[in-house]
Amino acid sequence: MQDSIYNILEEITGEDLREESNENLFDTGRLDSLGIIELIVAIEDTFNIKLDPAIVGRKDIETPNKLIEYLQNMQDHKNLYNSKIE
Repeated sequence: MQDSIYNILEEITGEDLREESNENLFDTGRLDSLGIIELIVAIEDTFNIKLDPAIVGRKDIETPNKLIEYLQNMQDHKNLYNSKIE
């Protein structure tokens, strides 16, 4: 998952952010409102998940590390939910 996220971010920002995983994407001007939408669409397409832009908080995705953590937590909750159903 981590490599896919960095690839998506590189496609959107034009920069490899692997060495800057704690840099704020908004404060550094790498993501703006259009970039957030591009990011959400790319994540949805790549991971076959649905993200609600109204629920995803800016603080949740402000750095590459926070974005990865947010998506991993989301995936963990989904796996836990699915295991309870079965």
